[in-house]
Amino acid sequence: MSSVPETTPRVADAVPAHPRRAVIDRAWRAIGPGVEMLSTADGGPLSRTVKRIIDPLVLRLRANPQFSAPVVSGAVAERMHRTILDQSATLCAAADWFAVLKAHRRKLRLTTGNAQELYFPVCFELAITKGAPQQGDSDTAVSVLRHLHDDRDRNAIEVLNRHIADDRIVRELAAQVQRSWADVTARPAITDPFLAGLTTVLGDAVTHGESAARQRVWAALVADATPYNLGARAHCAEPGLPWSLITIGLSSTVPQLPPPVRGGSETARPLNRSVYDRVRATLRRAMDRDELPDVPQLLAEEVDRSCAPWGLLAEDIQAALVAGIEVAVELTPLQERAMPGYPLAARIQARLRKEAYVLHARRYLAAGAPLHPRQQQVTEDLATFARPYLSRLWARLHGRDVWQESCRDVEDLHALLAGVARSVSLDHRQRIKSMLELEAVR
Repeated sequence: MSSVPETTPRVADAVPAHPRRAVIDRAWRAIGPGVEMLSTADGGPLSRTVKRIIDPLVLRLRANPQFSAPVVSGAVAERMHRTILDQSATLCAAADWFAVLKAHRRKLRLTTGNAQELYFPVCFELAITKGAPQQGDSDTAVSVLRHLHDDRDRNAIEVLNRHIADDRIVRELAAQVQRSWADVTARPAITDPFLAGLTTVLGDAVTHGESAARQRVWAALVADATPYNLGARAHCAEPGLPWSLITIGLSSTVPQLPPPVRGGSETARPLNRSVYDRVRATLRRAMDRDELPDVPQLLAEEVDRSCAPWGLLAEDIQAALVAGIEVAVELTPLQERAMPGYPLAARIQARLRKEAYVLHARRYLAAGAPLHPRQQQVTEDLATFARPYLSRLWARLHGRDVWQESCRDVEDLHALLAGVARSVSLDHRQRIKSMLELEAVR
């Protein structure tokens, strides 16, 4: 029988515990007729209904974190039930609005985006501001749909798919890849001064003078050619880097190969992803696509970026990745006595080791006890923490590079490197939480 980590204190047997999913399901079914457009075939809420309406807009998890636990007490379950039922009329009206928007979506021949993902929050907002839809009021639906889609269609993923399906365009981009790849050459230079400077950049600064000195050192390192040269050497058969790109998970090949224009997978290592997958990820993450160039220009820019050292163009972004690699290789949450050399890495490591799921993993590994498959996945991530850490750091730096956001402030660099570790840790906790929910329902 698999083990489940105790992430919450035990409660008395007399206090009933309720799986969160079951509480939501019971409350949803208690609403009765009127929410079929937001429901599954057997009457429960759609997963997107929970994700896009119930959690953020009805239960308001940010304001009510007690509603987010995988297993809740009887009192919390009762409050959740009442909170959902109090919004019955609004939820019924939202379901009606979704039917209206879907009908007009077909009339307008709109195909971009997932209708549930795009429209569910808007339908709830319409239900609050306008009530149920009025018969014959098509202007509201058309206006809402135009507003949602006009800014998306110019550089939507569907536009990217159509553009990249043209073999002539792919050949042109492939020729650009060859030219851009050939332009990147490593220059003979020593790396020790740059890495030595990181001791100051990733160190502590208590006084104003120390902070100013740390910023000056970072400014000098950003202007140094070392990050470029290290990334360019990854293109060589014998790169001679201080780290193995395969071990830290940035690449699956040595030397790093020119990126394909299309093909591959978004789950490939960061430096092995196709130009198409990189642009697709940019479009998916973009909060305001209207600020991005059109798809042809996006693709052309991404070719140059993907061929540049580290798959990044800006010198400060390249330097930030090298600093992140130095931090990542020191993060070993499962090794209790390992002491990172950089003070920033030591602080991150100390926070990671205090996580309940990390303590649990260490205990079970020491005892040789069997782990649940999801715990096993998390434990493997902890054992090779540099891989998930650098994968997420690279994605964030890639986003900054696309949007031309600077990484020249040393305090911002510290916040970024610490924030990536928190993000990976939150992802691990969410996986354990999902496992607990499934175990509780059984």
